[in-house]
Amino acid sequence: MPVSRHLRFAQTNGRTIENSFVKLQDAALTDRLARAICEVRGTLVDVAAGDQMWFYTDDLEAGVVAVGRARRPTKSARPTVTVTIDRARTRVLAADPLPAVSIRRWVPELRQGAVSLDYRPRALKVLEAWQRERADRDAEMLGGLNVTAWRSAIKGGGARQPARDEVLGPIARLLRSQDFAVGVHAGEGTEPWLVARRVRDVVIIDVQRTKGVSARATALSSIGALRELKWRIERESVRELWLRGSLWMAFVHKPNEDLVSFLEDEEVLVSWQQRNGAVEFTDRSKQRWYQYLGVR
Repeated sequence: MPVSRHLRFAQTNGRTIENSFVKLQDAALTDRLARAICEVRGTLVDVAAGDQMWFYTDDLEAGVVAVGRARRPTKSARPTVTVTIDRARTRVLAADPLPAVSIRRWVPELRQGAVSLDYRPRALKVLEAWQRERADRDAEMLGGLNVTAWRSAIKGGGARQPARDEVLGPIARLLRSQDFAVGVHAGEGTEPWLVARRVRDVVIIDVQRTKGVSARATALSSIGALRELKWRIERESVRELWLRGSLWMAFVHKPNEDLVSFLEDEEVLVSWQQRNGAVEFTDRSKQRWYQYLGVR
């Protein structure tokens, strides 16, 4: 079911939660997301107590972010159905949503309203596999890269949860939409690196949170350590795989043009955060991404 004005989410204390992805994610990860109240309309006229319901949002292209079980619909002039949120499963979905592009591939009618999955077994299989098999697949793909898989990294709560980070969260969702396994590397300093792999391609992402002169100094000082990790991954990988690494510097603030030109000449992808939290590549980095790393 798509998140829309026809439903509202509520906390354990009854307070309504804003339908934006960031607010819903925050409520789920802090264990406050308790239920959803949906108007019975369209395909929901056939909903029954015990039906499993998945909630999808295209806000920030997040995707499927919550799951729960329906109660018996009310009998009134404007009936509603209350869905009890499965908190454990929803915490995983909120931190690691099934990408919007993936679910739309299987259920394109979501743009028009709720869709029954009774006659879409392949779509249901994709949803269930995302929760049950994704962690094992990540562990297999990232084995030997000295990283903590994303599902393991997001188990901890609190404000330092990487899925809630203003930079790491959107980048992880972008990588997921491109079918990458994602992990967290300790890095050389206080800032962790993201490491993602898809088949032969490995991407190493360093986050730069400063701006101005400080951003230039910290970015330049990070290149050596990033290149060393890339070299080790390529050198120590199983010979038959021939892994190939790519470096990416993600800035919170738009960096100086000279710094951008230098990094891109050194074949480092460059991005920064938009106000809405979206990841914005430079034109040159965007071209390189789709030429070498985008889904083919």
